[in-house]
Amino acid sequence: MKYYNKLLFILLISIFTLNIQAQPTTIKASEVSNKELNIALILWRGETKAEVSFKKTLKNLGYKVKYTIYDAQNQRFKFPDVLRRIDFSEYDYIYTFGTTASQLTKRLLDNKVPQIFNIVSSPVMANVVDSMTGSSENIAGVSNQVPLELQIKTALSVIKFKRLALFFNPREQNSMIIRSKLIHLGEKYNFEVVSLRSPIKEMLIDNVKKLTTKTVVVDAVYLPADSFIVSNAKYIGEELRRAKIKSIGAIQEYVEQGALMGTVTDYTKLGSMSASIVHQHENGTKLGNIPVQIQKNPFIVLNKTTCDLLDIDIDSIILDQAIILK
Repeated sequence: MKYYNKLLFILLISIFTLNIQAQPTTIKASEVSNKELNIALILWRGETKAEVSFKKTLKNLGYKVKYTIYDAQNQRFKFPDVLRRIDFSEYDYIYTFGTTASQLTKRLLDNKVPQIFNIVSSPVMANVVDSMTGSSENIAGVSNQVPLELQIKTALSVIKFKRLALFFNPREQNSMIIRSKLIHLGEKYNFEVVSLRSPIKEMLIDNVKKLTTKTVVVDAVYLPADSFIVSNAKYIGEELRRAKIKSIGAIQEYVEQGALMGTVTDYTKLGSMSASIVHQHENGTKLGNIPVQIQKNPFIVLNKTTCDLLDIDIDSIILDQAIILK
């Protein structure tokens, strides 16, 4: 019976993959203008693998680009003032990382300059675009969306939990969307979501201590794709592992920093996909005609050190699919 349950798990991953609405567009070589592109990078937590890949891909395609970086440094209250000081008319493209940066930038741009967003998990729900199939506005981009249900089903195939903690940030719409979805899945799969409000570092540290000292008792912790929480991935991963608390990361960075596992996308691929949108637009495709790009095949990552410390026996079928991080 266990064998057939694992086969059902493999089938589930395939079904979720096929149901993703938009697929990445293959980059094809074509003529590249000799003019230098001027691109503003509006970031939420500094440069990530996505931006490194974005710049590398455009360079490989033959583009000369001047980049100007505007970094929010996780300070939401200062970010609108930073944006208002930017003369957007100086740029050919505005690249934005994350839900909040993309939302705020879009409001100020008002379609005047092409916007390329990246790492927005729920672009329609967050009102970044009208539809996953395209937009009526001067914007297109890439989502790091992995169905939350797939993440939870994958985790339940490795560990069992009845109480699942969630660090959430009420200042981030993306974080609230995740919380709502997770509570719904808890009702479906019979687990309780223990919501830990963590909008600032002091509250996050306090909540981590509640978990590590067993003041709040849970079976596992879900770590969301929220920029503020991700910026503290090293601290969270180390503390939870030290306390031998199981954790599920929504992005690979959590697992790299000590979380047990995750079903994730590759930021390097997402960066390349966002560069492909610029390339398509430079070759005559309207941004509104480009669907939101999503990585076709999310993958499982496991932290071997954490697995060994927690003495978790991973089924061979899952191990064969997973990327093992040490």
